[in-house]
Amino acid sequence: MSVHYIKTGYERARSRPRLAAIMYAANLAMGLLLSIPILIAFSQATELSGYSDQMAEGFDLALWADLFESSGPLLPTLVAQLMWVLPILFVWKMGSSAGLIHAQSEGGSRSFWKGFGQHTGKATVLGMLYMIPTLVWIILVVLVATVLSTVLTGEVGSFWVQFVFSPLALFLGIAFIDMMHDFGRIELVLGKKGIMDSWFSGMKWPLHSGNANSIYLGWMMFGLLFLVLPFMLDLSLGGLFLAFIVQQILLLGRSFITVGWISSEVVFFQEMFPELADDTDDKSVSDAELGQGI
Repeated sequence: MSVHYIKTGYERARSRPRLAAIMYAANLAMGLLLSIPILIAFSQATELSGYSDQMAEGFDLALWADLFESSGPLLPTLVAQLMWVLPILFVWKMGSSAGLIHAQSEGGSRSFWKGFGQHTGKATVLGMLYMIPTLVWIILVVLVATVLSTVLTGEVGSFWVQFVFSPLALFLGIAFIDMMHDFGRIELVLGKKGIMDSWFSGMKWPLHSGNANSIYLGWMMFGLLFLVLPFMLDLSLGGLFLAFIVQQILLLGRSFITVGWISSEVVFFQEMFPELADDTDDKSVSDAELGQGI
C-alpha cells in the first residue's frame, strides 16, 4: 500500500518541477554560504604550512589537527561564523518543508511561497522542540555505549561498540525522530494544530500507522542512494568539470526526492483525515502560478 503513496508523491513532484528547482537553487546557495567560512579557515590554516606534499598524498587527520592547533584563533573564528550561518540554514529547512507541505496539499494546487510565509515561524519553533528528543537519544546512546565499552573489552569489542552499535543506533533513532517531525509539521500546517499539539501528535505517528513508516523508509532509501552515489562513481577520469556536473545532477535529484517525499506524506495524511482536505484557505491561487509550479 505504501508503494501507492510513494508513486503518487513522485507524480506530484514531477507535475511541479519548479518546486524541485526552488529547493535546488536554495540548497546550492545555502551550501555556498556554509562552505565559505570553512574554506577560508582551511585555506588560512594550510597557507605556508610546509605540508603541501603530505596533504596531496591523502587525508591525514593527525596532520590536520596539528595545523588547526597551531593556527591560533582560526578555529574559534570558524565556530563564531558558523553560529550565525547554521541558524539561517535551520530556519530555511523548517520554512521550506512547511512551504512544500502547503504547496502539495489539495492535489498540489497551493502556493509554496504563501505556505513558507504563513508557517515558517511556527515550523521553526516546532523544529526546536524536536531537538529535545534528539538530544535525549544522543545522550542515551552515549551512556549505553559507555557501559558496553566496559563490558566488551578488547579491540573487537571496541570495534563493535564504536563503529557498529553507536553509529547505527544514532542513525536509526534520529531517523525515527525525523519521521515524527515530518508528520508533526504536517499536523501543524494541514491539521491547523498548535505547536505543542503538533509536537505530541507527531510523536505518536510511528505507532499510528505502518504505512507512515513504510513511506518514510522508502524515500529514505532513495535519499541514501543519492547520498552515497558520488562515492561509488569514479570521476577522476573526467576531471573537475565532470565531477561538478555530476554533483549538480545529484543535488537536483536530492531536491526532487525531498519534494516527492513530502508529497507522499501529505497524500497519506489527507487520505487518513479526508475531512481536512476540504478545509482550504488558498483556493485563490492564480492559473499563472499553477502553470509556473510555485
